Amino acid sequence: MDAKRIYQIVLVTLLPFSTALAQDKGAEATKSEALTLKAQMVEFENLKAEIKAQGDKIDRLTQEVAKLSEALKQKPEQKSAPPVARAEPVPTATPATPNAPATTAGVDNPAPADAGNTKTHIVAKGETLTQISKQYGVTVEEIEQLNKIGDAKKLQAGQTIKIPVSQSPSPSPSP
Repeated sequence: MDAKRIYQIVLVTLLPFSTALAQDKGAEATKSEALTLKAQMVEFENLKAEIKAQGDKIDRLTQEVAKLSEALKQKPEQKSAPPVARAEPVPTATPATPNAPATTAGVDNPAPADAGNTKTHIVAKGETLTQISKQYGVTVEEIEQLNKIGDAKKLQAGQTIKIPVSQSPSPSPSP
């Protein structure tokens, strides 16, 4: 809360007391109300001091963030980025039992496919279905349909997906 809002709250709180004092209900009631008013004023002063201390902390932290930001800007950029591991196609393994369904991590009930017509791909960090589809020359829709992927945004690093074998290489559109 800012000091103005605290001041308004104190005034609203003290308004009944000032009305009571104006009516002069008696010396005893007036003394009690005056003590209450004094206690509230002390509490108000304490709140103002706490608000000022918090403001000072915020100012110091803002200055420190600015210093750190400036240090990051001045830090020389690395000349070469660390190499990014690319996922390579892995041959499809035949299930141990002929009736056991193939499982794919993170994909619900992938469509059964002929082992000769599919490849598998392990998704690398940051890789998208669009990138994978271009890599294998198939459409995103074909990959989604084969793996029964409803939401491509739920693709996860390390997830194994099936890739249909492209019958004829499709040309990649140039940007």
